[in-house]
Amino acid sequence: MAAVRHDRGVDDRWAAAGLGLDYGVVALRRTTDEWVTVGSALRERVATVLAGDGRVEQIGSSSVVGLLAKPIIDLAFGLVAGDDLGHITSALAADGWVYRGDAGDSGGHVFVLDSRPQHRVAHLHAVDLGGTQWVNYLRLRDLLRSNPTARQAYEDVKVRLAAQHPDDREAYTEGKTDVVTTLLATVV
Repeated sequence: MAAVRHDRGVDDRWAAAGLGLDYGVVALRRTTDEWVTVGSALRERVATVLAGDGRVEQIGSSSVVGLLAKPIIDLAFGLVAGDDLGHITSALAADGWVYRGDAGDSGGHVFVLDSRPQHRVAHLHAVDLGGTQWVNYLRLRDLLRSNPTARQAYEDVKVRLAAQHPDDREAYTEGKTDVVTTLLATVV
């Protein structure tokens, strides 16, 4: 396991903002402006670590102020043709990110960042820049930011799933697939 590189400024903000969740646990909190600010700092940190090898965006519920979300920052990294995944993995590992494998159409190449053992603070999904996953991450984020009806529909499903699967993050995540598909079908 790679040693976690701590950036005191960002690390202190994680704790102060109430970000982080023990592995496997599902708990929802309202996304705050501070989460978005911390996510932006983390996005810039990843962009710096990868030296401009692609594009990084904050995605997911933790980027939508007021929406219930797991207190984990979600980022997407857009891979461009010719990117060396080994180089990207090594650079991220030096910054404390742990490669969790290729989730394929369920999230691309997944990297996680823990603030302490088994306490997740961020996910990074490396997917093809401009590909279906990339586009859908941004479309969903933008829809949730702009459409109160979509936000409420998504939140209702998340609350139900969190109650059903409080200790099974995989089941919780998988359970959101239908509502995400439905919401994305409404975006033109």
